[in-house]
Amino acid sequence: MRQNQDFTPIEGLTQCDTCVDCPMFTDFQDIRSRGWCSAFEKVTRTFHPQTTTCQQAIARHTKQEPIQVAITLCTHELAIDPDDGRSYPKEERIISFAVSEVSKKAVLEAFEQHKNQFKGFYILDYHQCFPNAEF
Repeated sequence: MRQNQDFTPIEGLTQCDTCVDCPMFTDFQDIRSRGWCSAFEKVTRTFHPQTTTCQQAIARHTKQEPIQVAITLCTHELAIDPDDGRSYPKEERIISFAVSEVSKKAVLEAFEQHKNQFKGFYILDYHQCFPNAEF
């Protein structure tokens, strides 16, 4: 191990920002260090360095208008289907909120203010609303 004795770290180097430091990144907190990048709508690693493209996307994101998100709520109470015996939530509601970003954290913060109106319900799913979409 003589080769490591001559190694001296370079002074003045700073560690760059990574995806973990990005406000548009939602960490999955799994063993593979993955998470969701809202800027590019894809799965990425927590240790990826932020590029200038990332920084431009973050700047656009901070200037962005609020985003409408549809939230599916379900009751904890279950009903049983008589045909096949499967259980399903007895009641389901879809509500909409304006959030700053489409992330679990933003949705939970928006829902927190209205939690008393939906006692006994939990968030099953959420997604961005597209008002001009045709079905």
